[in-house]
Amino acid sequence: MKRPTFIFDLDGTIVNPGTAIPRCINHALKKHGVKPVPIERLKRYIGFSLEEILTQVTGKKDKRFLRSCIDSYRERFHKEGIAEHRLYPGIVGLLEAVSKQGSLIIASIKPQVSCEMVLDHLGIKPIFTSVYGADLAGKLSDKTDVIKHVLKSEKLKGGVVIGDRGVDIQAAKKCGMPSIGVTYGYGTKEELNAAGADMVAETVGELRQYLLTSIKA
Repeated sequence: MKRPTFIFDLDGTIVNPGTAIPRCINHALKKHGVKPVPIERLKRYIGFSLEEILTQVTGKKDKRFLRSCIDSYRERFHKEGIAEHRLYPGIVGLLEAVSKQGSLIIASIKPQVSCEMVLDHLGIKPIFTSVYGADLAGKLSDKTDVIKHVLKSEKLKGGVVIGDRGVDIQAAKKCGMPSIGVTYGYGTKEELNAAGADMVAETVGELRQYLLTSIKA
């Protein structure tokens, strides 16, 4: 029997970047003469591309300005931000249990190199079969494109997508795949249901139960 495949989002699903991302955004804003934004306000943007976030926060659409801000963001991210990521309590046990019976893949709009650095730092990269993300130039910065790339590269016909934002769920639907939304990250139950999630897990424990039950089924 073929092993099932579970395609996980990273930020807000496996790891909590609630300190790292806002601090790196404010670092970039400060370097470009823009007033810092309260961390709690910035958290609502987690799960979207940096260009989208910086456009929303600064109100500017100039590509050169946004690219310069992104470069400044990554300057701090790769020096300090990696170490500011935290694992959600219980997530390692979930991943270890599910990986014994299925294949686990990361699909993120975070740059692939950044995903790998975070997973390495937290010691969980070996749990995953593969890691997919955007490149540093912004290619594959759309979640649907990332998942399509996963399916093509891994020669998969399906799988289950797990994520905390509506964009994760919408991407799954566009690719004809079932999805599970999680509310312990940065999206709300309303957002996930509106996007069409097949299931919504409110805790890591609930997600674990859904995944292990689906394997047994």
